[in-house]
Amino acid sequence: MEERLWTKKYLFSLLLVFGVNMGYALLNSVMAIYGSVLTSSSVVGGYMITVFTLSALFIRLFIKKLNEKINNKNLLIIGLLLTIIAAIGYCFSKNVYLFLLFRIIHGLGFGISLTCATAISNEYVPASRLSEGVGFTSSANTIANAIGPTIVLAILGKKYTNFISLFLLLLVISLITFCFSFFIKSSTKSNVDKKEKQSYKGIIICMVFFLATFSQGAVNNYLTSYTKDLGLGNIGLFFTITAVVTFISRFFSKRIQDFFGMRKLSFILTLIMAASVFMISLIKNETQLFLLAIPCGLATGLLFPIFNYRIIQTVNASQFAFATSIYYCGLDIGYGLSAIAWGYVVQYFGYHVIYFLAALLLIVMAMIDQIVYKKI
Repeated sequence: MEERLWTKKYLFSLLLVFGVNMGYALLNSVMAIYGSVLTSSSVVGGYMITVFTLSALFIRLFIKKLNEKINNKNLLIIGLLLTIIAAIGYCFSKNVYLFLLFRIIHGLGFGISLTCATAISNEYVPASRLSEGVGFTSSANTIANAIGPTIVLAILGKKYTNFISLFLLLLVISLITFCFSFFIKSSTKSNVDKKEKQSYKGIIICMVFFLATFSQGAVNNYLTSYTKDLGLGNIGLFFTITAVVTFISRFFSKRIQDFFGMRKLSFILTLIMAASVFMISLIKNETQLFLLAIPCGLATGLLFPIFNYRIIQTVNASQFAFATSIYYCGLDIGYGLSAIAWGYVVQYFGYHVIYFLAALLLIVMAMIDQIVYKKI
């Protein structure tokens, strides 16, 4: 008999993962615009994204040590408290340097809280359904990233001016998630892992995953600015369609994986992702963009959890926070460096070029991943 996945505690943990990730989703998609508001420079917006992601990366490098002394629940609470401090700081920051300071604090809080919330959620998944559970946990992130930009664009208005209301919304969501975190049950701490010497395998897998997130950063960080430059309206529906397709695909992920096998499926999904990203550079209207949301959602929705699962498989259950931190390091480094790198490409060559280069990079990644998959 198949073990039960959809328990009350697992569903509640998904709500926490969703709430934590909203703090990222509400701001990252418009930081390029806010940088222009404060300094009239798109590059500064890239720095706002980069300091956030690099501070999240920095703290995740120490998650294993922290988790040896503090359990997942208490680390989650600490991370959410830092997010609340950052949200309050955003409301009163009138210059770019002070704002960057609170972006760093927010990044530290996000790095701790999302890693621990995800690890707690994966703890509640039966071992026999881990690959499936990891996918649904990732869906909580995906849905937040889809809903976030839609809400943001509605709040900011056509002139992109109402940022204070956006920061207040971040504060409210963070406070609610903070209160909910006290009801979660998890006393798990990191202990000595017999597989610890094999953790390099997870790092190698993460290095390949970095290429995917670096490419995806061109979409996540600059699509709103790109479509604004094209004169398109509210493109929040793109992220919503992506999330819906991603979420639906999770119900069939196990069957798809069984049919193709993870190695072949990873290759196919990466090529679909590359084609979708390249086609974004050719769009002329909103309809074309919204249609591309379907393959984008399918590719990233199935591919990213596969990498997450592969990394988790290199450790035992007590090390889920550590393995999750490795996975998110791939996200942080990819999105963080891409924010600056693509920002310079935009400044000198325009938006169309970044999507062409991102697609090319994904094709290279597909080939490298096949080699890595064979070796590990």
